[in-house]
Amino acid sequence: MNKAIKKISISSLFVLIVLALSCVWIEEKFPSKQGPILSGEINDKKDFTQYAYQNYAFASIAITNGNYKEAEIYLKEALKHDKDSPYLLIKLSEVLVENGKMEDALNFAKKTVDLTPDDLKAQEFLAEIYSQLKKFDLAISQYRGILKKDPDNREVRLHLSTLFIRLKKYDLALNQLSILTKNEPELTIAHYYKGRINLELKEYNRAKEAFLKVLEINPRFLPALFDLATLFDKTANVDMEIETYKKIVLLYPNNTIARERLIALYYKVGQDEFAEEHMDEMKKILGPGDLKRKRLGLIYLKYGKLSESIAELTSIVSAWPDDQEARYYLGAALEENGDFDKAYQNLNLINPDSSYFVDARMRMAYILERQKKSDKAINLLKKTINHKKENPQLYLMLASLYEIKDEFHNAMDILKEGLKYNEKNTGLLYRLGIVLDKLKRNEECIQQMEMVIKINPKHADALNYIGYTYADKGIYLDKAQELIKRALQYKPNSGYIIDSLGWVYFRKGLYDKALIELKRAVELAPEDPAINEHLGDVYFKKKDYEKALKIYKKALSLKNANHETLNRKIKDVMEHLKGNAP
Repeated sequence: MNKAIKKISISSLFVLIVLALSCVWIEEKFPSKQGPILSGEINDKKDFTQYAYQNYAFASIAITNGNYKEAEIYLKEALKHDKDSPYLLIKLSEVLVENGKMEDALNFAKKTVDLTPDDLKAQEFLAEIYSQLKKFDLAISQYRGILKKDPDNREVRLHLSTLFIRLKKYDLALNQLSILTKNEPELTIAHYYKGRINLELKEYNRAKEAFLKVLEINPRFLPALFDLATLFDKTANVDMEIETYKKIVLLYPNNTIARERLIALYYKVGQDEFAEEHMDEMKKILGPGDLKRKRLGLIYLKYGKLSESIAELTSIVSAWPDDQEARYYLGAALEENGDFDKAYQNLNLINPDSSYFVDARMRMAYILERQKKSDKAINLLKKTINHKKENPQLYLMLASLYEIKDEFHNAMDILKEGLKYNEKNTGLLYRLGIVLDKLKRNEECIQQMEMVIKINPKHADALNYIGYTYADKGIYLDKAQELIKRALQYKPNSGYIIDSLGWVYFRKGLYDKALIELKRAVELAPEDPAINEHLGDVYFKKKDYEKALKIYKKALSLKNANHETLNRKIKDVMEHLKGNAP
């Protein structure tokens, strides 16, 4: 709530002082009064202005007590007796803001400005109402009008700067902030806003300059320190990021956020001993049983310190058994540590109304699958779907379990069931297309992928799927090339999509181009047997049989390789090397 507008005439001020001294008299005269002093209840010979201010006095008491609805009633009655009082008008406008009646507040604020065009405080309050009502152009106009009359008004210029930032009109905001810093070189907040804007614009040198200026003025200005650390993170300057967080924890030893980030950075760069030192400090700050120590368990988990994570999170769930987050991540840590039974037990304690419930059930299904209990995993997910019918991830995971068992019809049915609740979910549509492909229903597969692209034209995997399908069949090769190149716009470093492009060139007989793309694809996905096989095929076509043999043998050694096909190709290459090939 803004401060009251206090431009009052000398006579009005005198009346207010008298009223302040006579509040006891008013309360005694009207000891049982529960509403405003109405004009019909007063002696006609008395000055109506007196009753305006008596109602105002009661409004003031109501405001002090936080009863803005009652204050509104008193102020409206006061205005009946002094309808052109700028002070009463603006006071009512403030109360209406508190009562959420913004349009009414706007009307009274505009009337105040009309009555007192030189009252800059009233104009400022009107601008704030415009801003809250998202009438930004009017707010900007109002602020600019004030600055024409009072160019040194720091508060208004800051308001205008903030409004420009909100509207992402950064050039205009920076212009206002430059005026502020020129007028007041030590104005910390203006330099800080300049830093934030330049950080948003990725003008990192300017942002850094602004933040350093803030810290020169006030070395303990915490937001600038955090933003400076963020800047170093965005510019991949890990050393300076570490130094900045070290400075924060030196100035603010109990700032756990800065210490957590410092710990994460030390783990990231492999300086575990420093990370552990700060972990010990965190433990001293938080103490045993402190719920905030859950963060320690999560940090340990993130950086693979499973034993330490389990110890911290176990202590949390012992003290706070209903903490669903701690319980979930304890289950995750136990699972990663290979203790599947304890992991399952903890995950099973997650309540259905918890935001972690679905993830917990999916982890439980994964544990069961790893234990070769796929039927139990499937039943678990079916029961979970009964609780959360609209969650697409459950249908996707259940379908994947059916796919593992080669039960493609069941996978198709469950995906179609999920689409009843999520008809435009591209994840479900895309997976259904893959399942249809596995069922040799190729035309339906392409239709599904086209639906995905219609919903999301930037879905790289669907674009690639159609393109590769065409290329593999040797049909619509120009269309295939177009689709794959579109996919690469959105996933330029995908080895699988680059492989598809190479395969299109191969099908077109453009073996030199194919070789360039497939060599790059193998670099990006060296363990994929199909991509290696494609590269071998190019070498074979180029009659570089020794390289073809080497690549085919590598592909044969990889997981999920097509042994029958590769053995046949290796045999063909050997025949060519021996000179026995036709």
